[in-house]
Amino acid sequence: MEETITRIVTELEDLRHLENPTNTQPQPISDSTLCDLQTLFDSNDPDPMDRFSDELAAKSLSLSNLVRPIAAAMDSGPAHFTLSASKLYLSLLLSPNSPVCTLFTPMAFFSLLQSIRRSLKHRRAESGHGEPGTGSGNAAARKRKGRGKGKGLKNSEDCEGEEREFDVRVLFSVLEKLELVMDLIHLDRFPDSLKSLVQTVAEIPVMGFEVCGNSGNYNKLTDLCSRVLLKVFKPEVGDHANIAAEVFKSLAPMILQHKSQVRIFALSFVGNQMMGVAKNLEGVKKAMVNFLWYLVHKAPDKSEPRALAVESIMEIVRVMEVQEQVVFVEYVVKMTQGKARLRLLAVDLILVLVTSLRDVMDLNSESEVRDLLGWKCLEGLIQRCSDAMAGIRARALSNLSQLVGFLSGDDRSREVLKEVMGFGDAMDERQEGWMNEILRARCMDEKAAVRKAALLLVTKLMAILGSGFDRALIKTMGMACSDPLVSIRKAAISALSVAFRTFLDDSVATEWLHSVPALITDNESSIQEECENLFVELVLERVSTVGSEINTDSVLPEGILSLMKEICNGEVAPWVKKILTNLGKKNRLKHKFATALQSIIRTSESLWLSQSMAIEKWTAPPGSWFLLSQVSAYLAKAVDWEFLRHHWQLFDKHGVGGEIQSPLPQGYAHEEGGGIESSSVAWAGDRVFLLQTISNVSVELPSEVGAELAHDLLKRIENFNMHSTEVNAHVKALRTLCKRKVSDPEQADTLVKRCVHQIASKASKILDKYISKESNTSRKGGFFTPPISGSRTGKRAITMSKSLSKVVTAVYTIGSLVIICPSADMSTTIPLLYTIITSGNSDPKVNKLAGSIGSLKQTAPSLYIQAWLTMGKICLTDEKIAKTYIPLFVQELEKSDCAALRNNLVVVMADFCIRHTSLVDSYIPRITKCLRDPCELVRRQTFILLSRLLQRDYVKWRGVLFLRFLLSLVDESEKIKQLANFLFSNILKGYKLFSCYHI
Repeated sequence: MEETITRIVTELEDLRHLENPTNTQPQPISDSTLCDLQTLFDSNDPDPMDRFSDELAAKSLSLSNLVRPIAAAMDSGPAHFTLSASKLYLSLLLSPNSPVCTLFTPMAFFSLLQSIRRSLKHRRAESGHGEPGTGSGNAAARKRKGRGKGKGLKNSEDCEGEEREFDVRVLFSVLEKLELVMDLIHLDRFPDSLKSLVQTVAEIPVMGFEVCGNSGNYNKLTDLCSRVLLKVFKPEVGDHANIAAEVFKSLAPMILQHKSQVRIFALSFVGNQMMGVAKNLEGVKKAMVNFLWYLVHKAPDKSEPRALAVESIMEIVRVMEVQEQVVFVEYVVKMTQGKARLRLLAVDLILVLVTSLRDVMDLNSESEVRDLLGWKCLEGLIQRCSDAMAGIRARALSNLSQLVGFLSGDDRSREVLKEVMGFGDAMDERQEGWMNEILRARCMDEKAAVRKAALLLVTKLMAILGSGFDRALIKTMGMACSDPLVSIRKAAISALSVAFRTFLDDSVATEWLHSVPALITDNESSIQEECENLFVELVLERVSTVGSEINTDSVLPEGILSLMKEICNGEVAPWVKKILTNLGKKNRLKHKFATALQSIIRTSESLWLSQSMAIEKWTAPPGSWFLLSQVSAYLAKAVDWEFLRHHWQLFDKHGVGGEIQSPLPQGYAHEEGGGIESSSVAWAGDRVFLLQTISNVSVELPSEVGAELAHDLLKRIENFNMHSTEVNAHVKALRTLCKRKVSDPEQADTLVKRCVHQIASKASKILDKYISKESNTSRKGGFFTPPISGSRTGKRAITMSKSLSKVVTAVYTIGSLVIICPSADMSTTIPLLYTIITSGNSDPKVNKLAGSIGSLKQTAPSLYIQAWLTMGKICLTDEKIAKTYIPLFVQELEKSDCAALRNNLVVVMADFCIRHTSLVDSYIPRITKCLRDPCELVRRQTFILLSRLLQRDYVKWRGVLFLRFLLSLVDESEKIKQLANFLFSNILKGYKLFSCYHI
């Protein structure tokens, strides 16, 4: 030891002689002397220290002469050397009887902190700024290790030696000694040194994460850093608030960064250690509140980092005292009125604050609701639902929906929620910001994210609150079902279905039926499946439940009656048919559905008879026969034949008499057949569905019953006294029975053709007889001499009306026969139809061909219209005939003054575009003139049909078609303008039409 002390003193003397007053850079102590001094200070024996002090005194030296060389060593040299010098400096300060005030200097302390930083940065550089043992660092080391021999090898060995000499335990020792030194020095006298200490110690966990090697070492490192930081809060230090602010400011970047052990350390230190200090020091407590505001202003804008910032802030808020929590919540409420980034952060914070601090929010208290802190938070969140920024609106709506689910757990919170949203007793007082108005606006927002969030909120509110929504909001949800985005349509379906599921209201049921079933034709298969599932749950299962519970004495629920009535609405029925067809193909229709419908019809009849009312005035609940006719196609065995026979006989016996209100909606009534009484139409609708049901179950009928029924249908058709709504059903049922009567397909087709020929021949004879009669009347001039008395004139008018009605029905029947049997011979019928459609034509050539007959357009308009439709059906089945008569259709479309006929001709021409595309292509510009027809119905029909043909590529965007479609954007009809806007903004968005037709 004597030799060691001598070497140390000798070097100190040499360093003193080398010092030059003009040279500000002192010489560092050598590595060997540094090790000797460390050994000397680490020894527990006081004798060597005493001898060392004596030797220094003998040479006119002191311990203060060690400071400059050690500081120089901390500022230069390899990392392990500087760290060892730092350890020596701290050991010097901790040595017995050490003059701390003399040995401690801000510059030396700054060099100490720099050496710690440098050692960690050196290690990170060697590891390639990645985890130890991975990445480019090892690759570079291998490359250096394999280079050459001689001097390069020696340098490599030196580097490896330096690397071996660095040990993380040395860093631990330095931090342990630093903690002890903090008890000896008063850093509050040196603000810059204190600030540098806090910044360095706060950065050590970040820099040391990659060099510790394992979690055990890292946990020890963070523990040492925590202990050092806590030492700056000594009671005797006065300005605790500024010190705490510096500590928090240094820890903020770690708290706001991505999830890692560094973030865990920072949050743990602030939430545990600093919270303990804040309980005793008022300045630290204030700094803690200010730190939350600092984190709020430093929170990132991107969603994921912002969510982590909110989580970090809440970790700190949870451990704070209630008073400080209240202060922070009030600050967040004020943030909702601040800048955009603060409003967005406030929206996220309110969600977590309300769910985490229920006691602070006082949502369960019995005090005045408007005075609650939770009320203010909810009110601020609702206000942000109408924010100017779309992202904030969407986020506020989404967070509010989560709060609705959270607060629905207890009655008191639910009442607060209702009142703040305007659904409670305070609804009339809260006109501004009323939730219904906000939701209506947001469901139609220009941004998709906002619309989706609004619909999700409505879904939550419907499921939990169940009432208080105005009908306009329900209508808005129905409109959202037609949104261009799939996700919005799904959200709208869900919201509207929850409303329908929650309360069976007529307006909700109507809106649901007019919005959701129509999506069965959606391009998205998942939406189609959802439509099917919801229809089964919300319609069929409800009908089934009612059908299974009622008996002959029961009263049918009004809700189910209204639901079934709306199902057979002309706008809803096609979609319901499609849904039931899909369900049937997937074997998802249950027998109980058909059984329940039969039970409802029986119960309705029994209730009617129990009141001693005439059976001829009874009609089944609207929609019941319609639903049964659709489900029976797949549930034939579930339908009772005696049930069908009974009602068939009932309809056949009383169908013509009695004044009965029609069970069918307006959409099913036809204008043709003016001689048919309206009371007959009422029963005709149910007979149509009954016939369809019978056709569906005919495969289960006994052969004798089927033959008898087919003969009965044939006779009824040949009478030509049915309404047009019944004709198609009878013809189709007859075809079905004929095909199932004979097992051989060829024989079945022959039987069908024989029946068709028999009916068509009788219809042609009736038509020929009528034309001959009209021709004779026309030749005689139509005058009777002598004049006929008034009674005879009335009888003749009735007779003529019945005769005309029979002819119209015969013509309509011919068209139905052509549809079911395209190969039927119509050679005798076509000239008769031609005579009718050209009657009254001013062209002499046409008159000569047609014969001398008056204008049936004036005397028998219903026959004239029906003849055109039947001729159109014939042309659809035969291209040669179509080629001859299509010019006549176009000519009549242009000159006809009857809106009903023009409307029918547009439909016929649209069918020609599909069946005979090449024949109609040249007439498209003339057809498009109907887009400017004086009748709104014709314009709308033309627009819809041409739009479908354009989408299916049967019609091309050529000529003036595009320009005439543009005129629909400014049409007088609001419906047509809406259709045009939807066509151009959604369906035709990708066609780039405007660039092709730019004027």
